[in-house]
Amino acid sequence: MNVLFKPEAEEALFEISKWVEEKEGSGSGIKFAEAFIDRITEFVLPDFKYAGCFNDSLAVLNLRCIAIKDWVVAFKQTKDEFIVHYILYGPGLK
Repeated sequence: MNVLFKPEAEEALFEISKWVEEKEGSGSGIKFAEAFIDRITEFVLPDFKYAGCFNDSLAVLNLRCIAIKDWVVAFKQTKDEFIVHYILYGPGLK
């Protein structure tokens, strides 16, 4: 199954990685991004049905959500693709 990132999700991951790099030093941003992507791929299970997002704005888009530490990953899953639409800071969601 392919894991794809929409532009909004790519931009968020880039910005988060940049922030980590500034806080923790050289090389930490790319390590964070790689580990985050690896963690997302652990959720890519064929024929597994995830619950919809609890956030109304995401739910109306028929997105599914998983939490990775403080981050919410909103996605859609088809038979062949796991499409990450958004990566959002969980405590900031209402």
